[in-house]
Amino acid sequence: MTSWVNQAPKFSEKAAEEIAENTFDMKGSADPLPSERDQNFRITTDRGDRYVLKVANALEDESVLACQNEAMMHITAGKSKFTPQVAGCPQVCRARNGETIASVPGAGGVSYLTRLLSWVPGKPMADAKPLSAGLARNLGFFFGQLDRALADFDHPAAHRDFYWDLQKAEGVVHEKREHIADKDRRELVGYFLDRYAEQVSGRLDNLPTGVIHNDGNDYNVMVTLRDRWNLQIEGVIDFGDMVHTQVINELAIACAYAMMGKADPIGTARHIVAGYHRGRPISEEELAVLFDLICMRLCVSVCNCAQQSQLEPENEYLRISEKSAWDLLVRLRDVHPRYAAYAFRE
Repeated sequence: MTSWVNQAPKFSEKAAEEIAENTFDMKGSADPLPSERDQNFRITTDRGDRYVLKVANALEDESVLACQNEAMMHITAGKSKFTPQVAGCPQVCRARNGETIASVPGAGGVSYLTRLLSWVPGKPMADAKPLSAGLARNLGFFFGQLDRALADFDHPAAHRDFYWDLQKAEGVVHEKREHIADKDRRELVGYFLDRYAEQVSGRLDNLPTGVIHNDGNDYNVMVTLRDRWNLQIEGVIDFGDMVHTQVINELAIACAYAMMGKADPIGTARHIVAGYHRGRPISEEELAVLFDLICMRLCVSVCNCAQQSQLEPENEYLRISEKSAWDLLVRLRDVHPRYAAYAFRE
């Protein structure tokens, strides 16, 4: 992880504007957007049209970016035989040379792979307060439909060893929990790790697998007003964490983020589960491990955050969900897994 942090691009807004114009023939002003390991800019043209310029980490594999592009084109073109086009997925723009990925020079002779994507309208779901039952069901349904759309998509680069892949959670948490300074918090993560090892890890091989978005956090999910009082899911951004894994991990990740800060986290998850099941039916075997997968996603998040914060202590973006994740883990420690399973099944 140290090398990823050190190799993050550091282009100025002016440089981003030059890349957009010279490489993608898109003239506009650039504003920085947050990212964990890459660099993103919003490009706004004189007509008010908006795009996202994405500059990848110097260590990023071009095949991984190609996988993301092909997945987005698969979805937006409605190519899947399982479900029609999913609204709100970014569209891939082509560079002047006709390619979807361009290489641009940076400081020290390092080259960076760059893409331009269309802008998904709306505001992050994190800014939608409160998260109504209807919006929670809509969230679940959207990701269920998205996973159905990706059910007949595959790419070699999606089959990668990735620390945000939830099927790797046991090893990631075991390795990284030593970076958690607080003893009580380490023990809390240890509780969920032990339960996961005993009850879940051996059952994953029997679950359906596929390529998933893998990062349905509330800053990647965009919402818009359907009418004066009701919000709806407009789409999802940032396909950078895509991976081939157990498909149910998509739902676990979406639930984990949406449950943070909620008065009734299990109640919130129930609505998401109901919506997802309508978009992509959940098997009994998947339902049985869902609660533990939610808890392990939170553990992976706080462990990765603890390690990354040591490497880059001034980066507040790395800690954007840390307190909420810890608070939720404390509350879920008191939830009996069978109760959660029954609630989800209902």
